[in-house]
Amino acid sequence: MIVVSNTSPIINLACVGQLELLGQIYGAITIPEAVFAEIAVNGMGQLGAEDVPRLPWIIRHQVTQHPLVKSL
Repeated sequence: MIVVSNTSPIINLACVGQLELLGQIYGAITIPEAVFAEIAVNGMGQLGAEDVPRLPWIIRHQVTQHPLVKSL
C-alpha cells in the first residue's frame, strides 16, 4: 500500500513530538515535491522542517499527472 501525505499531518505530528508515528504505522509515506518544499524550504526553522529531509521513510515523489491532481 502506498500512503501519500499532505503537509498538515506531518507538521501537526511534528508539533506534538509524534512525527515518528507515521513511520511506525505505515512503514513509509510518500510526499509530493510541493509538500517537501512547503515543509522543508518555505517552513525552514519550523517544526518538522529539519526532520522531513533526514527521515528515510519519507519518500519524495515528483508529480507527473498535473491534470489529475487538479481534478482531485
